[in-house]
Amino acid sequence: MADENDVLLELWKGQREEARQMENQRAALTNIVIIVTAAALGFLTQHGRLGLPSLGVTLPLSVLGTFGAVASAKYGERWAVHSGLADRMRAELGTRHPGLNLPSLIAANEVEHREEFPRSAKMRIWILWVTLHTAIATAGLLLSLWIAVDQLWLA
Repeated sequence: MADENDVLLELWKGQREEARQMENQRAALTNIVIIVTAAALGFLTQHGRLGLPSLGVTLPLSVLGTFGAVASAKYGERWAVHSGLADRMRAELGTRHPGLNLPSLIAANEVEHREEFPRSAKMRIWILWVTLHTAIATAGLLLSLWIAVDQLWLA
């Protein structure tokens, strides 16, 4: 039978893998959204003029960007759950094995990292992904509004 430390270590590995999976899923979703966005903008550019039929591209683009932003926020939240639990398990392992000096190693690494990257260390990566998807949604919405104003009110 495995001792408590082995169980804790396996649980820690599982939580790290779950956190990694959330980031992989977010990356795959973002890649799909970027490819579809590039294709949509290329399609609109090919036509040269935005008309009412272009709403069939711009409105779904806005919906896709909105979905990407919401999904990225959720992936970020799930990552934080799994990563936070893994951090607590790592801290528990450090407490159980003081000879490993884990708390000091982790603290020193965090200080060094923050000194080397003072600005980017404060940023949350999930916010950047949500911002990217929100920009795509906004572009689709603005193009749709442009078409509506140009074709319906100014015609």
